[in-house]
Amino acid sequence: MTALIFARIAILFLLFLVTLGINLEDNLIARLGFSNSLGLILSGAVACTLCVKGRTTIIMAMVIILSLNANMPADFSLNFGYDRDLYGGFMLALVIQPLLIWAFELQP
Repeated sequence: MTALIFARIAILFLLFLVTLGINLEDNLIARLGFSNSLGLILSGAVACTLCVKGRTTIIMAMVIILSLNANMPADFSLNFGYDRDLYGGFMLALVIQPLLIWAFELQP
């Protein structure tokens, strides 16, 4: 059982690493104002993986697809009719949602 969980987390991490590192000069991290470094992409992939690892499979798939669309060149996402920042916003909302649920629970 733990091997399956480890494999699931490893695959999820690799998918986040690939989608965040696709377009290094114009990806979501660069549009947020940070410098393009592989360490920042690696830490972003780790953070996204840790936030999404306990979610359902459909939410994981949605986050990966939205991350892929948010980090592609601008012409690619405009073919779907939406700006890529919109995809990035929805992706970040799905990733941050467990943290917000945890923060607003008033359990001692």
